[in-house]
Amino acid sequence: MNKMRKSKLTASKLSLVALLIIVLLMSLVSASARKRKVKQSENEAHVVAHISFSGLSIVDMAMQRKVNDKYYLYVQHSKDEGVSIIDVTKPAQAKTLGLISWPDPAVSSRMNVTGNLAIIAESEMLPMRGRRSTSNDDLVLWDLSNPAAPRVVQKFTGVVKWLQDERNFIYVLNRDGLWVVSEPADLQPEQTAPPTYGD
Repeated sequence: MNKMRKSKLTASKLSLVALLIIVLLMSLVSASARKRKVKQSENEAHVVAHISFSGLSIVDMAMQRKVNDKYYLYVQHSKDEGVSIIDVTKPAQAKTLGLISWPDPAVSSRMNVTGNLAIIAESEMLPMRGRRSTSNDDLVLWDLSNPAAPRVVQKFTGVVKWLQDERNFIYVLNRDGLWVVSEPADLQPEQTAPPTYGD
């Protein structure tokens, strides 16, 4: 009988040890699953910064990358609200540098940025009463070499169409003819003479 008790006691101890091992293994598996969830969320996209434009409408935006690896966003608001200039060089520390007016707040405008040049197309929304041979659209070029203080460098009136090629030349067609505009010289790729035969 004593042997039987010892046997039952040993079986009970073994069962208890087995139960403890199972509980321990389950808690380890659970902890491992939780760690995997954390790793998955680290790989997901998340917001690193936010700037509110309280009371201002949002129309569009354009990005400028400066030679010194500085990045600026020009957030376009409606025609009478202007353009917000945002320094996003360090995206997690994005900051507003200022709000500037459109060149002519009485018309609708759209902005494109290339290098240190902003191209602002202004169009007057006039009712369609037959076809007209002239246009009231303007094209304004801003110098963005100082992003916090853009300045108008050229304005074309009566623009029919404008294009930009891969070399960043801008072609403006208006009632006065065709205008070819280059970016500032410091942004143009180095121009070299084509090689001649025998060189």
